[in-house]
Amino acid sequence: MTESQSNCPEWAGFVDAAVSAAPTTSAPARGELPGTSGFALVLAPLAAAAADRVPVIPGADSMALRAGFVRQLSARLARLAARALVLELHVCRVTGRLSGDTPSDRFRSFVGLMATRDGLSRLFADYPVLARLLGQACLQAAAARTELLERFAADRSLIVDTLLAGRDPGALTEVESGAGDHHRGGRSVSLLRFAGGARVVYKPRPVTAHRCFNELADWLNARLGERELCTLALLERPGYGWAEFVAQRPCGSEPQLERFYHRQGVLLALLHVLDGTDVHHENVIARADEPVLIDVETLFHPTLPLPSATAEDPAALVLRSSVYRTGLLPSLHLGDETAWDASGLGADRGAPLPMETVDWEGAGTDEMRLVRRVRPFDGARNRPRLGGRDADPAGYTGSLLTGFRAGYRTIAAHRHQLTGLLDRFAAAEVRVVIRASQLYAQLLDESTHPDVLRDAAERDGLLAEVRERSLGDPVRPRLVDDEIAQLWNGDLPLFTSRPGTADLWNGHGERIAGILGEPGLTRAAGKIEAMSEADLRDQEWIIRAALAARCPGTTPTTARPGRGRKAAAPPAPERLLAAACRIGDRLVATARRGPSRVNWLGLELLEHRYWRLGSMGAGLGEGYCGPALFLARLGRLTGRARYAEPARQALRPLPALLAALAERPDQLGYIGTGAFAGLGGIAYALTQVSAALDDAEIAGWVEPAVHLAAGAAAAEQEPGVVAGRAGGLVSLLAVHRATGSAEAWQAARSCAELLAAGPLPGAAGFAYGSAGVGWALLAFAAAGGDPRFERAGLAVLRAEVPPTGEPSWCHGLSGTALAVAASPVAAADPALAPVLDRAVRDIAESGPPADHSLCHGELGVLELLQAVPGPVAEAARARRAEALLADLEQGGARCGTPGGVVSPGLLTGLAGLGYGLLRLGFPDRTPSALLLQPPIPDRASAATP
Repeated sequence: MTESQSNCPEWAGFVDAAVSAAPTTSAPARGELPGTSGFALVLAPLAAAAADRVPVIPGADSMALRAGFVRQLSARLARLAARALVLELHVCRVTGRLSGDTPSDRFRSFVGLMATRDGLSRLFADYPVLARLLGQACLQAAAARTELLERFAADRSLIVDTLLAGRDPGALTEVESGAGDHHRGGRSVSLLRFAGGARVVYKPRPVTAHRCFNELADWLNARLGERELCTLALLERPGYGWAEFVAQRPCGSEPQLERFYHRQGVLLALLHVLDGTDVHHENVIARADEPVLIDVETLFHPTLPLPSATAEDPAALVLRSSVYRTGLLPSLHLGDETAWDASGLGADRGAPLPMETVDWEGAGTDEMRLVRRVRPFDGARNRPRLGGRDADPAGYTGSLLTGFRAGYRTIAAHRHQLTGLLDRFAAAEVRVVIRASQLYAQLLDESTHPDVLRDAAERDGLLAEVRERSLGDPVRPRLVDDEIAQLWNGDLPLFTSRPGTADLWNGHGERIAGILGEPGLTRAAGKIEAMSEADLRDQEWIIRAALAARCPGTTPTTARPGRGRKAAAPPAPERLLAAACRIGDRLVATARRGPSRVNWLGLELLEHRYWRLGSMGAGLGEGYCGPALFLARLGRLTGRARYAEPARQALRPLPALLAALAERPDQLGYIGTGAFAGLGGIAYALTQVSAALDDAEIAGWVEPAVHLAAGAAAAEQEPGVVAGRAGGLVSLLAVHRATGSAEAWQAARSCAELLAAGPLPGAAGFAYGSAGVGWALLAFAAAGGDPRFERAGLAVLRAEVPPTGEPSWCHGLSGTALAVAASPVAAADPALAPVLDRAVRDIAESGPPADHSLCHGELGVLELLQAVPGPVAEAARARRAEALLADLEQGGARCGTPGGVVSPGLLTGLAGLGYGLLRLGFPDRTPSALLLQPPIPDRASAATP
């Protein structure tokens, strides 16, 4: 080091001293060296120097504690230095500095070279930032361990009396640090083990909030008349605390599982009214039939600002203040290839994590290199177990809801008493999560790249990514400098508040007055005061939807037994319209209203595999364009503004969205032209809604959507109807026929050219498969396109093998047959006509699917029967339509979502059910949404339900 001793940072002096004490020579390491364990040997002199700073305390096995400290710290140092050391390993290999006959021998030779005074000196000269990080980590670890041991020595008798039932546990033998994130100079939750087998948990932060939470849990238990909430035994000390260790225990019976989830529901109700968040899988322990919450540091959490577009979304705001924000309910984190639920109810053992993590290939050899892999989740202790298996929370929705309902209603009944009790939290320290911890962890991980470890300015630039993510945010820019300072210190940035204030404290303990807007106690009191049966129903829907979203893929479409009902004629249009109005009324009632727009909460199927609970996006299939389309058509038929106005208001975000996309043409290919999940469907919806409502303003938004869809056509890769070129082709074709848009025609032609030249989908069916592609090509040919598209479309349909036993529009028989029936050329083709006839007969004889939806339910089947003339189809249509109405009247709507959870979307939800009923009752005034027909000129007067 070149700095004078007087100006030398403490970390630099420590590293100098540790390197000076390192051996001048080192024997090659022996045995296997998996992972980064070889690098731990290289850096052992630094860990040993840190251990020398840790005092010996009475009542502890000092040798065991020291060995454990060195082992844990060496492993942490090895992770920090691994990338730089792997690069040095490769340099030594290519320059011939390693000895040995095998890759393993040569790696051990490298460890021997580096674990010396000269080796470490060269390493830190080349990587001065690494020296700083390692020195800081050592000093922090020594200081944190010293603080812990001194506190333990002072509190030992209290710990024994309070947490260990007065039984002497024997000598302290191990301290396992790093059980949580590192904050405040490397401090973290730690687990202490004793010679007698007992364990206790050390928390290097105040536990006042948890003590107050325990008191509220006892208060609620007393009013429930049962010990529903299980509390964590605590020993509160000034600025820190000790807690009992909670071991996971399996359930012994099915009733115990039911009891666990009932209690989980009560816990959820209390966390909800206290604005608790971040209750992920690491913060709950399943102790037989008791869910034990071991961390409540994020109670009374503020609602921090959202990006401007989201901030105006009333549905998003509702979800952010709902029971969903606790983090206890399932919530998928999507990666490029996988999705994972990290919630307190979720975290599936063995499920692939959604992000790639750093791993080492060829570890322990001179061929060692960094790779990124998706690894499976090892499992947590939050899920109750029976018979060696984790219980799936979706199977206990009823128990969870019963517990939540009991907790919610009890709190509501005693709300004024509870509000008064909240004052005890006023001065308790709580954590405010400014950003996801995963972002911080990724930045710290990437900041160990060798280039970054050579130059502090490079590391500054990398850590400054948090600044880029704060643009346009009224709160976070004021915190960025402190975030970067804490990251430089090796900590995950920590910010805290006190529920009685609107103030925030940064990592250095500096107070930022009023930045949170209002005190946490004020927000919680307002939420408690607003509790009602209507709100309870809303929260229950969110719970059902979140649990249902754990189910992968589409819901089963297996046909149910038919009712045996015969109908000589289809239901009267008035009955169908009345049923559609009931659905429209439900959509209007559940719409979330803001100053300038409305939106809905719903379930959306992503990547054909994962269901997401959230505010609706813009897409036609599962976004707000779907309800807008149905409500606009319903408003047109009935003449009622109560349907028409929400349709207008739902589309209000589109101009801003289209303008934002116009500034990012590089993103258009990812969005695509698809009919139900792309820009083609948005353009189609705007055309339909503007025609139904005679709205010139909405009509003016069509052309910008068409322009963007045209830009997306060439870049996207998906060929199908829902999210790809086939859907874009027919959507844009419908827009052209309605508006005469030349750009829509040219974009449709571009889609047709690319479809004809490109590979077919690997699947069958209408929505995502080759049947939809063939249908789209035939539709373009029929509109006046080149005859070669007719030949291409027929070839695709002839090659499609119609699925059997699967009645759905999206993947099954109805969709494949509809692709043929929708084209007169295909329906008359000698190879395809028999397929169509056989499909209609099979459908006519089958029972109804499992749900009512357009996508994979009964209304998708009825769309086929409407497209096919003849007595067989007509009789089946009349019978099935009558049975559908009876189902709706007697049992209510069954959406095409997991468990039939009611959702507002067009393909799987209420909007599609309502639209399908209008299509049945008024086919001459309601264009097919599944076939993307253009608007039908409507000169008729309003219908009467």
